[in-house]
Amino acid sequence: MTHGSNQVSRRGVLKASGAAGLFGLAGCIDSGSSSGTTVVHGTTQGGTTGVITSVVENQGFDADHGIDLDLKQFTDPPQVQNQLALSDDVPTGYMGSIIATRMHAENNPMKLVGPYMYYHAYVLARSDSDIDGPSDLAGKRISYGNEAADAWLKFAVLLAETHGITPDQYEFVQSAPPAALPLLDRGEVDAILSFEPILTKGLTQYDFDVVFSPRDAWRETEDLPLTTVDLAVTQSWYENNADTTSDLAATLLDAQRHLSENIDSVIENNPSTFGFESDAAINLGKERMDQIYPTEWNEDSFVESELRMVEKANELGMIDAAPTEDIFEWVM
Repeated sequence: MTHGSNQVSRRGVLKASGAAGLFGLAGCIDSGSSSGTTVVHGTTQGGTTGVITSVVENQGFDADHGIDLDLKQFTDPPQVQNQLALSDDVPTGYMGSIIATRMHAENNPMKLVGPYMYYHAYVLARSDSDIDGPSDLAGKRISYGNEAADAWLKFAVLLAETHGITPDQYEFVQSAPPAALPLLDRGEVDAILSFEPILTKGLTQYDFDVVFSPRDAWRETEDLPLTTVDLAVTQSWYENNADTTSDLAATLLDAQRHLSENIDSVIENNPSTFGFESDAAINLGKERMDQIYPTEWNEDSFVESELRMVEKANELGMIDAAPTEDIFEWVM
């Protein structure tokens, strides 16, 4: 892809900063506006999703691919997905395969065009509890932010598939993910499903243990990658912006590769983005967050994994909609 002069100069200014700072840059640089096509993209501020788009902005990956990413920030990932589903003003963002399948069945179709992040939620329990592994979760109170979210549904599928514990055998307790940590510490719930970087904070601030990894369970049973959410665009937007969708996908892949290759320095230089307030959290975060962002996109494994997960969710009665390849649009 050829680059216009404005795009090249923007990239040059970003690279010329030299010294390591935020995301490898020396502070915030006014790089000017891109001359590319504007793409409105839903994101969060900070966390594992928000840092991807922060890297895009600071490294100029959008200009590299001829687009200008216009970020609309929301407080948490579910709000991003709600905007994507309900607002024509935010046509690109991220969504999981189970929710996308349900929306397709309700004639509100989305297109999943590639992996946004690998699954990185885990089940935590107090070290002094009687929960030593996933088989001990039967009859327990387990907390997460939303039982309709893909992260929870994929956990529920894997717990049922690998240990025979179905959702009617434990109690779902709704709580905001950060608030779940003190709830678990006080014993008001027995376990929590927590994602990075909150999980790292929990392990360093409390006496908790990881007792179940859905991603590892999926790899062991299916030998396939498991994502939390995927890069998603509305079908109507895609139909009018097919080439731009390809440029957006390439932009996000550049950011994912940058994060995967530089996660230690990214965390060191901007720990507040992840909520890390101690050296212990920073050091553990480096260990736990180095396999969240994909460096390659493989269509076959991506689609097979998502379709199989939706099929299992449907068989277990977690969603009424049947799996369909219509939710995918490979653009890379």
